[in-house]
Amino acid sequence: MKRFLIAFLIVLIFAPVAISNQKNTTLSHHVPIKVLILSGRNNHEWKKTTPILNRIFTDTKNFITVVTEKPDTLTYATLKNFRLVISNWNSWPDNNIRIGDKWEKDFEKFVNSGGGLLSFHAGASSFYDWSFYHQAGIGRWGKETHHGARTKGYVYGMDQTHPISKGMAPFFIMDEIWEKSDIVAGAKAIGSLSANDEKDGHQIVTPCVFVNQVGKGRCFFTTLGHDERALLNSGLQTLLLRAAQWCAGQKVTINIAPELGYADKRLPDKFLFEKTDTSFALKNNSEVIWQYNYKNRFGKPYFHPLTIGRSNLTCVSPPDHPWHLGLWFSWKFINGINYWEYQKNFSSTETGFKSDGVTSIEKIKFSGNKDFSADVRLNLMYHPIDGREVMSEERTFHISSQSPDGSYSIDEEHLFTALLDSVLLDRTPIIGEPGGQSWGGYSGLSVRFNQSLTSTEIITPGDSSGRQKSPWVYMGFNSLTGKRAGMMINNQPGFTPKSSSWYIINDPQVPFYYYSPAVIFDKNILLKKGETLRLKYRIWMLGGEVSKEQLGQKYNHYLNNIQ
Repeated sequence: MKRFLIAFLIVLIFAPVAISNQKNTTLSHHVPIKVLILSGRNNHEWKKTTPILNRIFTDTKNFITVVTEKPDTLTYATLKNFRLVISNWNSWPDNNIRIGDKWEKDFEKFVNSGGGLLSFHAGASSFYDWSFYHQAGIGRWGKETHHGARTKGYVYGMDQTHPISKGMAPFFIMDEIWEKSDIVAGAKAIGSLSANDEKDGHQIVTPCVFVNQVGKGRCFFTTLGHDERALLNSGLQTLLLRAAQWCAGQKVTINIAPELGYADKRLPDKFLFEKTDTSFALKNNSEVIWQYNYKNRFGKPYFHPLTIGRSNLTCVSPPDHPWHLGLWFSWKFINGINYWEYQKNFSSTETGFKSDGVTSIEKIKFSGNKDFSADVRLNLMYHPIDGREVMSEERTFHISSQSPDGSYSIDEEHLFTALLDSVLLDRTPIIGEPGGQSWGGYSGLSVRFNQSLTSTEIITPGDSSGRQKSPWVYMGFNSLTGKRAGMMINNQPGFTPKSSSWYIINDPQVPFYYYSPAVIFDKNILLKKGETLRLKYRIWMLGGEVSKEQLGQKYNHYLNNIQ
């Protein structure tokens, strides 16, 4: 208990600094809500899900979180410091376990006095002989509850009168689908789910999102959230964040992303450029179409979001690889120094994440054109964190205006010049080389796709076997709301060295969708002082179904019109 209180005090002292560096996704003018996350025991993989859960809340700047793995040590004196308790803890299958009268009375006092409780999936499957906990936890695994294999579910029927779900459109999620959950009498369903059971094919239709009022306390429960894969879904994240504000007795201000909301058909298209100290974006009314980010805490410039038809294609700094930044360019090793990954045991400070090699922006210029195309020019320098400059770069982008179908392209060009007698551009060795790894070879232009995407399709001029030499590759998906969307990268052969090979990852279990025309996959590149390397690409954002023939036509048009 003493260690927990010390940790709690440390968090409160330093929270303003820590929170100020989180992603600026859903800023609010409210004082951050203090949240206590219960963890440390669960029949699910809490060691993996609790860090993701914690990050979901801290990244918004609306919450200050503390995690305890010893919920049994809590007293009302501790609980009253928080507006909300989130449970990722359960005692299942020890359903009848009890902590003690004093603990139960303190917990009841917290909720009855106005403290909120948010539980998800199996987070309320505890204390089955304690009726108050069922009222506050709302849902749990019951005698008739069952589930099949993890499958795609469709979350729909969001209550448009409730602050949590108001404005939210249906979305898809990969999750473990519970049937016949033990829901306490009197709880209100504000969202439902449908799915096909993969074992026998029967249709599952069941409420899945609930609220309840217990004393002065507001309570929320959803059957969603079985594992990391589910918690990375932006639809579920939006529900949890909005529910947390509501449970804490606050006004719900967490934004609903455009693809999760209902399009306002009353608004005609109104394109505009928006520039800040760290980004340049094209918007249609309030919705971002694309955004270029620079000089922020992630240490490299990058595009995010890149949307097509209101579907976001990219993600930034996912938990498995925090240095993956939407659509970005980065070398792996320059003269043996790592410019790709952040330093071990990295943390976000006032100056951001750090790599051993620094990619610094010396100059940047934006031009927004009358047809709502845009041009970006950058001058960059590469150097070790405490060393002299080894290479310079001139980088340019031309982002096209949107076609009638909403598609658009980015023409990207890089000119690198060696500043030292010898500049070696290298990567992790590949299989067949000393120390070779199956994941070796990646470098250069890269895309990390949105983790809410499903149903991957890879199209190339030949077969789809990943690390091949190919002039173009398309990766397409079903979006969060079921729309088809994808990205095609054209590899310009007149500029890119012939050694380029595609590095592709398509792992729906993580999920991990990534690809790169890895310019040094097959071998490193050595530049002598004054020598240059030029790379050139076209990246297409495409909506709807596309065919190999259509993609081939786009590539041929690109080659015929390249300057």
